[in-house]
Amino acid sequence: MNQHHTEREQRFLDLAGKLADEFAPRAAKYDQEEAFPFENYARLKETGYTTLIIPTELGGLGATMLERIKAQERLAQGCGATALAINMHFNVIGLMIDLWRKFKRPNVEEKLRRIAAERLICGGSGSEPDNSVLVLRPRATAKRVNGGWIVNGRKIFSTQSIALDLYFAEATWQDAPEGPTIITFFIPPKETPGLEFKDDWYVMGMRASASRSSELKDAFVKESDVVLTRSVSRSGRITRIFAKAPFTIGAPYIGIAVAARNFTVDFMRDRPRYPLPYPMSHLPAVYNKIGEMDLLIETARAVMWKAAADLEVDDGATWARKAVAARMVAIENSVRVVDLAQRAVGGASYFRRLPLERYLRDVRAGLFHPFDSDESLEFLGKSAFGLPMADLSAFADYDRPDDE
Repeated sequence: MNQHHTEREQRFLDLAGKLADEFAPRAAKYDQEEAFPFENYARLKETGYTTLIIPTELGGLGATMLERIKAQERLAQGCGATALAINMHFNVIGLMIDLWRKFKRPNVEEKLRRIAAERLICGGSGSEPDNSVLVLRPRATAKRVNGGWIVNGRKIFSTQSIALDLYFAEATWQDAPEGPTIITFFIPPKETPGLEFKDDWYVMGMRASASRSSELKDAFVKESDVVLTRSVSRSGRITRIFAKAPFTIGAPYIGIAVAARNFTVDFMRDRPRYPLPYPMSHLPAVYNKIGEMDLLIETARAVMWKAAADLEVDDGATWARKAVAARMVAIENSVRVVDLAQRAVGGASYFRRLPLERYLRDVRAGLFHPFDSDESLEFLGKSAFGLPMADLSAFADYDRPDDE
C-alpha cells in the first residue's frame, strides 16, 4: 500500500531503497555461502548510511527514531541479514548518543565524531549464555587495575563480528567502592589482546550476519573506553535508554515481510494453472492471503511508527511498554506474513531458487531476540501491576538505588 512520508523521511527512504536494490541480487549468494556481506558494508560506508542516526553536529545524518525504522524496513527488503546486522551497529551507537546527550562526556563525543568521520562499524553483544538478566547483571566480570579494568566473560550473538572496528560489551565490577557496578565499554577488537571471536555461526537463518560468539580473556579495558558506569539494579525495571535497542529490531523483520508479500504478488499475478482460464491471482485462496498479509503489515507499521514517534514526547516507563508491545506485534505479524506467502505460492516456495525459503528462515530469527513473545507478555502484565520483571533475590547486594 502507498505510504505518506515527509520530504525528510523520503530522503532517507530513497537512500535505503537505492542500497536495497543493489543488495537484493547478492542476498541469496551470501546466504548460501554463509559469507559476510563486505560488499554491502562498503556501500553502507560510502553512502554515509552507517552514520544514519549520528547527530548532524557530530558529522552524521541525524535521523530520528521514526526515520531510522522506516529506512531500515526499506533496506531489509533488499537483504534482511545486512539490515539486521547494521541495525546492531545503530543500537550501540544509539546508546552512545543518549549518553552524550545526557552527560556530555568528552570521550563519548570523541568516539561518535570518529565513528562518523571514519565510517567505523560498531557492534558486540550484551547477550550471555545462560543469563536471563543481561541488562541488570552481566556475568562477565571486571577487575579494577591501574588505568582501567581486566575483563573476563563470554558473550553470544556478537553481530557483524568479523567487520567490527569497535566492540561493545558490559561487565560487572563486583568490588566497586559504591557496591556492585556495571561498566559499559567500547574497545577496538583488533588492538585488544584477549578478545576472541568463535567461528560458530552455523545457523538456520540470518547466515550473513556473522553473529559469532565472543570471549574476553583478561582483556584490558582502558578508562577512556568506558562510556557508562551504573549500579546493579534491584528492581528488574527496564529504563528508556535500554528499551530502544530491542524495539528497533521490529523494522528489519517488517522489511522481510514486505519483500515476501511483494514477491508473492509478482509471482502469482500471471501464474497459470491448467485448466483455469485465468491466472492464479484470481483464486480466493491466493488473493485472500494477500489481503491478510497487507493487513498484518499495515498493523505492524502502525504500532511501530506510532511508538517511534511517541519516543520524542513520552516518559520512559510508559514508552517502554509501548515499545515492547509494538516490537512483539511487528515480529509476530512478519512471521505470519511469510507463512502466508509460502502457502499462497504453494510447493514452488519450497525450492531454494525462490527467495521465500530464505525469507522464511530469516524472519524466524525475530522470534528469539529478547524479549521474545512470552517475555513480552510477562513484562506487559507485570509492569501493569508494578511488579519486577525478574526475581533477583539470588543477588546479595540490594542496598543501592536503581540507576535512572
